[in-house]
Amino acid sequence: MRPTPPSSALKQIKQRRSRTLTTIVREEIAGMIASGDLSGGDRVNESELATRLGISRGPVREACRSLEEAGLLVSAVNQGVFVREMTLDDARELYEVRGALSGLIGRLAAERVTAASLQALQALVDAMDAAAEQQDLSGYYKLNLEFHELLMKIASNQTLAELYLSIVKQTHLFRRRGLVQQGSLKTSNEEHRAIVQALAQHDAAVAEQTLARHVAQGWLRLAGTVSAV
Repeated sequence: MRPTPPSSALKQIKQRRSRTLTTIVREEIAGMIASGDLSGGDRVNESELATRLGISRGPVREACRSLEEAGLLVSAVNQGVFVREMTLDDARELYEVRGALSGLIGRLAAERVTAASLQALQALVDAMDAAAEQQDLSGYYKLNLEFHELLMKIASNQTLAELYLSIVKQTHLFRRRGLVQQGSLKTSNEEHRAIVQALAQHDAAVAEQTLARHVAQGWLRLAGTVSAV
């Protein structure tokens, strides 16, 4: 008969399992927001989510609390947890910070990019061209996220990546709207192509400027869709 693990070990195992489940639920909810399955003002049904994932409501509640701290969710007493509704000023502030972080990502990526990474970036740009031709907003948006995530990986700075992702996850609440104007997909991808060209030349200054300008133009496209409503 095997000895029973000490209570401290059992407690650690239980905590680790709980943290793992909470992380899974957190990423699931964040993914639903990124994909548009959950929009600003939508209520997060904790019971339904727990049932669908086959877990208790504990990790779901913990995940919701974590996402509330991250600025993605808000709670209302006796009403539940809701996806944060972002104002235009909220979005502007996020884009200003994202522009500065993206510029640094561009500078570091230009110094560290490899031939294989350039090939992968170019493949994503080509795929986005095809999505733009078909006006496939969902497909383009997914590829767009992959493009910027790859840039972040090329930059190879974990602290920068954590800051950047915390901002980007909040912009999912608003960002998709900036791509719905006529011609915006093609315009956005022309900017992606310019970014790749700067990286291919290993020109850190130009890469920094090009990425920062891309984010600034993204903000203008987004603000334009709001003012047109």
